[in-house]
Amino acid sequence: MKIVLISEVKEILSKLSKERDLKREQKIALEHSEKVNPIPAKKARELVSKLMEIGRIEEKQACKIADLLPKDDDELLAIFAKETYIPSKEEIEEILNLVREYS
Repeated sequence: MKIVLISEVKEILSKLSKERDLKREQKIALEHSEKVNPIPAKKARELVSKLMEIGRIEEKQACKIADLLPKDDDELLAIFAKETYIPSKEEIEEILNLVREYS
């Protein structure tokens, strides 16, 4: 199963909307992706790749970070709340610095 970023959903649905009318759910998803996603899909995928090089961050967590672009420790730690792995202070700083670079 491939994890799809919100920015990728935005691109897919935007292209699809030019070809045909979107269904109600697709329109809602497109509107949501346009409101919440500040970075392009290619840039978001780069961020995911770099995040996965830090500690033991898995693709699922890296994608969530790229979708949400947390601004501080608390927002970032909320992503790891139900995970067995919690990043160290140094890793948190590294992650937040990367997010700042890309946002």
